[in-house]
Amino acid sequence: AEDPFKDKRFGLAPGEVPTMTYREPGMQITTIEVPLMSDRKIWESLLHQLQISTGIVVIRSLGQMLWDKEMYLVLHDMISELCEVADSRPSFIVNIAKGDVRSLAMAFTAFSDVCLAEPDATFGFPEVRVGGLPASVTVAMRKRCSDDDIRKLITDGEPINAREAQRIGLVDFVGDVETELSRLILRNCKEKVTNVMYRPDLERAGK
Repeated sequence: AEDPFKDKRFGLAPGEVPTMTYREPGMQITTIEVPLMSDRKIWESLLHQLQISTGIVVIRSLGQMLWDKEMYLVLHDMISELCEVADSRPSFIVNIAKGDVRSLAMAFTAFSDVCLAEPDATFGFPEVRVGGLPASVTVAMRKRCSDDDIRKLITDGEPINAREAQRIGLVDFVGDVETELSRLILRNCKEKVTNVMYRPDLERAGK
């Protein structure tokens, strides 16, 4: 077979090993902000953004959603589609939870690959007290939480704090979310450099 490093040897001093360097760009970053409004067009836009995103997707949930009985069933279908897209797309989803994360907004915590929560964040399903049932969200939560913990959340409707959410697996990190996000971006978005050497050259240089 032809020596792939033949042209790389010109000008090298004795003992030096020819090297090929391959550079792979880091992941792209997409930031999606989730509004409090229960407007169908906004959620359709959110679904479209998630469908076309690659690399790291940062979802900044703005917390508690306003209860809208008419939109509740409609948004259930949208949440189901969001969960399907999140599982099928080649992306790394980071959710940032701030404030009171309630109702269907819990889905972003459930389907994310990494969930970062501020120390004062809380999580819960208060709609169960007025007859709401977050079926699609609870199915998505099985990716992270046990059935017993999910049953408790949808039975009494009581919110849990960030530390308890971390204990049951709903949250991965509690603390300074911006610093942790920066660390994740630095680790995954740096250019990857690979140096390739020819084994016979290494064996000759070692003698």
